[in-house]
Amino acid sequence: MMLFAKIKKSKASLQLSDAASRAAHGRVVSSRFFKKYFFQTTFIVCLIMVYISNRYDCVTGMETITALQSELAIVKTELQSERSAYMSSTRESAMQALVDTLHLGLGIQECPPYQLSYADDIR
Repeated sequence: MMLFAKIKKSKASLQLSDAASRAAHGRVVSSRFFKKYFFQTTFIVCLIMVYISNRYDCVTGMETITALQSELAIVKTELQSERSAYMSSTRESAMQALVDTLHLGLGIQECPPYQLSYADDIR
């Protein structure tokens, strides 16, 4: 009985090593299999290719969306600053028109005010 168990174990390990050897050398599926199931294997390979291409399109589309969203945020910020500058200039021109109608002799300053700094060391 013990001898039968040893033979069975050695046969199982031999089959396992044979299967591993065949897989390592690329002899898992014979050429007869591909001849017999040509259309099925071709269909499955085509489905896998379609899946891979759709996945690639999806990933590149998501990257494009992310890039466009960041660009949109930048453009919105620029829009807000331009709108602010426009509103500021229209208020200035409206105020200048009001001052001109009242003949006050006031004008818009051409350059920004100077900032004077002083040192604490000077006495």
